[in-house]
Parts: sequence; C-alpha cells; structure tokens
Amino acid sequence: MKFGFIAIILVFVFNACGYKPTSSYASKALTSNVFIEVPIDIKNARNSVLIKDALIELVINKFKLRTTTNKLFANSFIKAKLVSVTHKELQSDLSGYAKVYRETVTVEVIYNKKNQSTNKLTVSNYFDFIVNSDSTITQSKKDEAIKIAINKALSEVFSKIAVNSYK
Repeated sequence: MKFGFIAIILVFVFNACGYKPTSSYASKALTSNVFIEVPIDIKNARNSVLIKDALIELVINKFKLRTTTNKLFANSFIKAKLVSVTHKELQSDLSGYAKVYRETVTVEVIYNKKNQSTNKLTVSNYFDFIVNSDSTITQSKKDEAIKIAINKALSEVFSKIAVNSYK
C-alpha cells in the first residue's frame, strides 16, 4: 500500500513539473531509418570504421531507432568525420621511459531529418593507459585506447542532440 502511494506521488510530480527524459528531446532531432555515413580517412581508416560502428550502436541502443544502408529510404541522416587523433605521453619513470599515455579523439557529427536544415556538433574525449615496465607500447594498445576514446566521445552525442533540439 505504501509503495503504491509513493509511486502515484512520483508519477504525479514528474508529470506535473513537465519532466521529460532526454530521449524525448533527442527523438525530435532524428526519426527512424537513419542513414549513417562516415567518410574513410586514408590516414585513419581503422578509426573511421570504429566511428561508424559506435554510431550504429548509439542510434540503435540510445535513440532506439533503426538504421538503413540505402539513402533513399532514410528519414534522418548522420555524417561523422574523424577530425583528429592525438597521442601524448603523460608520465615517465625514473629511467625516462614513458609509462602513461593519453589518446585524444575529436569527431565532427552532422545530422538532420529529411528536408530539414543540418546541425553540426563536435565531440572530443580521451583515454589514458599505462604501459608496464617490461613492455613497450604496441599498435594494439593504441588502437584499444582510441576505440575507448571514440566510444566516450560519441556517448556525448546523445545528450548534445537532445540539448540542441530543446532550443
């Protein structure tokens, strides 16, 4: 009985104050059948593929929308471009060997509904990783750090689209 009363009060409070989840604002900006385009950057071909995979996952899991591979059937469009990937040494040991690195990724995202104006936003994020004293930095470690940084950066897209659609 007590739980039911609290549930009714919570429903009333959230509805009465005009609360809407972020997804309701974000869904105004995009509709189902989303065409995702990521031009392949020759210098960062592997990372461009990671961006497209992360965007597809974002659209399906966060926005709860379907994607399409045919531009003619699309109602919404997202184009993402890798702006930069930077690799930086953050810390070294007493011998001068690098121990901690940071991979920073910046991605530009352009999105719109069919026959509407485009919106552009830029997201950036980083991932720090440690190299053990008995090993060296490998391309696979860098790639994994870049993948995590891309996912972190693109996770900001959902909230930024919601904020832009609220304006």
